Amino acid sequence: MRNLDKLISSVAGILDVSADIINENSSRDNVLQWDSLAMVDLITELEILFGVQFDILEIAEFNSVKNIKISLEDKGVSFK
Repeated sequence: MRNLDKLISSVAGILDVSADIINENSSRDNVLQWDSLAMVDLITELEILFGVQFDILEIAEFNSVKNIKISLEDKGVSFK
């Protein structure tokens, strides 16, 4: 499974929505289930799934799938 598919699947699973509606433009602004409790679960899952750790400044920017992807890329995760 490609890393982008893993990311989208994880976000969809944590938010309990269909993966078909999650894409790089999905964010707190357009996914109702994206709340602070879901973020805690998502951060934990992503750290385990991709073998990374996020600091508080990175997490503060996690308001969209695109921003999460950028942070993962900064940590060496490839999305090509």
